[in-house]
Amino acid sequence: MMATTYPSARVFGVRVRSVTGMWFHHALVFKRTWLTAMTWYFIEPFVILVAIGVGVGTLVNDVEGVPYAQFVTPGVIVGSAMFHSIFECSWGSFFRMQKGVYETVLTAPVSVREIAMGDMSWAMTRGIITAICITAVAAALGWVNSFSGIGLLLAAAMVGVQFGAVGLIFAALAPNVHTLSLTFTVVATPLYFFSGAFFPISILPDWVEPIAWAAPLTPAVHLARGFITADLGLSHLFSALYIIGLTALLFPIAAILLRRRLVK
Repeated sequence: MMATTYPSARVFGVRVRSVTGMWFHHALVFKRTWLTAMTWYFIEPFVILVAIGVGVGTLVNDVEGVPYAQFVTPGVIVGSAMFHSIFECSWGSFFRMQKGVYETVLTAPVSVREIAMGDMSWAMTRGIITAICITAVAAALGWVNSFSGIGLLLAAAMVGVQFGAVGLIFAALAPNVHTLSLTFTVVATPLYFFSGAFFPISILPDWVEPIAWAAPLTPAVHLARGFITADLGLSHLFSALYIIGLTALLFPIAAILLRRRLVK
């Protein structure tokens, strides 16, 4: 009797099994290193959250009617999700290219587009993991409730996918590993500090303010803060749509550049 093969389910032309296979590959690698990785997932953002939220918070009055500790919490959470996702898809993807992991994967029924989606889905997972760790600390300190916690995880997931695409673009373009440091010095760090995470965008000079609002992390901070304050409005809906739109724009660029890097 001949074996029957069942076609993999497809969504918009992408094989779901191939994408989840990439995700499980990353999960298995993480399983071997999770204890070390937790220092970055938990300890570093924990120190930032407590030092700024408690330390600076004792010196600063309420910001826009919100206690300063609660004001900075959403920015620290989505900022950490950004750092994790952009690291995973820049440094992580670059080293997978160098070690021939992707070339091996391409011998299976997996396309470059599916590789990109698998990496971005894992970047989203990393963003969610760090968001859970920091949200748990913030909840223990009384800065987050159950409703806002769910919203923060949603914002972190959106940031993970978005900056996963950014990381892939850098990985595909980087001529060497040293160039990848630009993902932090030129992209991630400026976005982190000028996204409204630590101070209101409104205090920036008039010519800087629209640039800051257009930056890709700012709408995520705004959306996450809306969940913290339980004061969601139309601007938060626009922020979510802006993140989705940027991600939809960045993903095909990342997939095309990755194809050019891998398929010769």
